[in-house]
Amino acid sequence: MNRNRMIAFFIALCLAMPLAGYSAQPAADADSKLVSVTAYGRIKGTIDGATGTLVWKGVPFAKPPVGELRWRAPQEPVRWTGIRDTIETAEKCIQPSGGSEDCLYLDIARPDSNDILPVYVWIHGGGNSAGSTGNMDQFAAFANIVTVSIQYRLGPIGCFRHEALSTGDTHEDSGNFALMDQIAALRWVKHNIRSFGGDSKSITVGGESAGASNTLVLLTVPEAFDLFDRAVVESSGMRTATDEQARKQSAGYVKNLGLASTGKALAKDLRSLSADAIIRSKPDGAGFGSVPDGNFVPESRACAFSKGRYKKMPILMGGNRDEYSAWMLWGGGPKGKWAKLWQVLPGEGDKAVADILNEAERKTFALVSSAASRLWQASGIHYPARAMAKFQNNVYVYDFQWGGTKGTKVEFVLGASHANELGYFYYGGEWDWMGQGASITEENRNARHALSNAMATYLARFIHTGNPNGSAALPVWKPWSNAPAGVKTMNLDASSEPGSSTLKLHMTTREYLVPEILKELEASGDAAALEWVKRTARGTLAVTDCD
Repeated sequence: MNRNRMIAFFIALCLAMPLAGYSAQPAADADSKLVSVTAYGRIKGTIDGATGTLVWKGVPFAKPPVGELRWRAPQEPVRWTGIRDTIETAEKCIQPSGGSEDCLYLDIARPDSNDILPVYVWIHGGGNSAGSTGNMDQFAAFANIVTVSIQYRLGPIGCFRHEALSTGDTHEDSGNFALMDQIAALRWVKHNIRSFGGDSKSITVGGESAGASNTLVLLTVPEAFDLFDRAVVESSGMRTATDEQARKQSAGYVKNLGLASTGKALAKDLRSLSADAIIRSKPDGAGFGSVPDGNFVPESRACAFSKGRYKKMPILMGGNRDEYSAWMLWGGGPKGKWAKLWQVLPGEGDKAVADILNEAERKTFALVSSAASRLWQASGIHYPARAMAKFQNNVYVYDFQWGGTKGTKVEFVLGASHANELGYFYYGGEWDWMGQGASITEENRNARHALSNAMATYLARFIHTGNPNGSAALPVWKPWSNAPAGVKTMNLDASSEPGSSTLKLHMTTREYLVPEILKELEASGDAAALEWVKRTARGTLAVTDCD
């Protein structure tokens, strides 16, 4: 059950010819306002019944990367004649749970108006190995923006660095095909979004988890510099594989596939295999993400940010109080007991925590969850925030604290878990995938809705202006300050009192630092907690200084 749940989580989580102007037709002429002209042909969308937004789904931004185009840079789409229906989201990119290699498509949504609006491009999460386009229709309506949700090649199809595939093109030879797809999608947006009423001079890129990490990478890749203007980073990691590690991993796939050929013959053999066969040949410990090759991706994010060698722009970023909680359950924990904590959820047994962990075990669990989650933020959020704040004064950082009503068992086990903030920025406080809806109750409905309205308002203001402030009803969100006593993060939380809509929004001086958290663990005297964090949460310790 845990493995299937993890795969499902990653799935959930996740050119041109601009027109001179945008002129949506009057509402009575429904067909006309749904037809847009791209550089490759005309497309026709539909109206979302729930939100009233105009939507275009399954819009191609590149030629299908199949056959000889597997492990090649994305190519421009093939032009078509007539009007192409774009009313259904494309099949997800091939991943362990299925999908297709023909997957380089995007979804667009916008309010039904004649306005030229800011654009928000969403890069889904899923460890760069799973996921698909996210539904941004509701947020497009709330924020009065154009949203674009993209897909990109995943796993070894999107990240594969092997000399047999060398073409002499530094971009292709880097093996960063997923990143190339993201840049191709941004280029398509830059040159075509005016046809959908989007402002090509006001583009924000955002993502969660792997999508957030990819967004940070895009800040360091010169080819992407002119394609967007603001960035939103939710629960990013900072771990970066080296070029040597990427080559070794790709060689591991070749070995597991039983291929003995070399050079061009090996490239032909690899392209002749099914994508599913390649995915199933995953070496132990394989992971996926953009790899600094010294050319296409000049250097690691940590080095780029610490030295100021990145594209400066307004940035809104942050993490969740309990980022690591679900990984603890997936990892099993001591004697496999943490895996049994899924059973506290109503749909999994509705057990009490005390039925599974004794008092000492509960203390260890809480300590590990807090420490590992803060380590995640220390390396993935606070390190880059401090580094970038040396070169710009518009880095806005949040600390998402809401995990359901305080004192409940789901709040203790999962809390403000990884991806939980998505339900509040984008889905009205009505989405809790990790907890199977257990944190959503009638008693905390007012708190959830108030918190979601505040968070979505901050984010909408940022997308429109590059600054989350502007609503008189909300506290001022100050940028991160590197001063010793300077403010750092905006606390995002709400009251647990039944029926209350009281918000807990305020600036804090919280800054999580890896050495301090490890020192705290050592001082606790809990050897089990320290050992587990150092062994299992090592990816959160990956930030290093640069020469």
